[in-house]
Amino acid sequence: MRLEILDVRVKLICFAAVLVAAIVLSHPLWNAALLAVLLAALVLARTPLGGLRALVEPLLPVLVLVVAVTLVTADRAAPADHPRVLFALGPVTATVGGLLVGLNLVARILVMVSASYAVTISTSVDDLLVVMATLRAPIWLSILVTTALSFIPTLARKKDLIIDAQRARGAHVRTSGPIGRIAALVPIMVPLMTGSVLMAENLAVALTNRGYGARTSMTMLRDLRLRRADLLVLTVVLVGVTVLVWARFTRGWGRL
Repeated sequence: MRLEILDVRVKLICFAAVLVAAIVLSHPLWNAALLAVLLAALVLARTPLGGLRALVEPLLPVLVLVVAVTLVTADRAAPADHPRVLFALGPVTATVGGLLVGLNLVARILVMVSASYAVTISTSVDDLLVVMATLRAPIWLSILVTTALSFIPTLARKKDLIIDAQRARGAHVRTSGPIGRIAALVPIMVPLMTGSVLMAENLAVALTNRGYGARTSMTMLRDLRLRRADLLVLTVVLVGVTVLVWARFTRGWGRL
């Protein structure tokens, strides 16, 4: 069953449930298992994972830095069950507890990124507008959120075009080293930000010409209706997360 056919409300509730489970679990193995289940569900739903890989790859240096920092700084935050010292360099001491805290943060971040990817790639802007209209959200807030989300793939494509154009001009956009990478972003970010401002101005003109602000309420193109598949997925996810939270606080499962 593809994610696109699920009701948008079900997807948002499942997304919140997965985030709750990732936050409640404090052991890296349990969050890694949650990530594996989430990825398996995406594969079964025939969701393309190429976009997820593109999201995770830029995060890898950050994830390594998170583990490196927590390895030597989280010894006080980690439970006393893991006090074993891995190595010591002068006043800096790396402990098993710090390593587990760092790995758990990495697994938690990957779960959140994967869940966010699953919702954004399978949900159209029109569905989000319907949900916000059902919740009686202000029109300006609905337009703000949906416009920001719809512009993400547009800006990503524009960034790729700018990179190709700069490469054609002989620019080195893949320079090694942190300082070189930051310097290589300048010829990419300047035209990207300039183009974003121009797109925002064109959007404002288009909204004004179509009478934006003339009405105080939105009309929905279609009504949202829960089907049997939606109820089944919602029940499975909520029951699974509820059992997980109950076991975490009563049995100590998933605790570091």
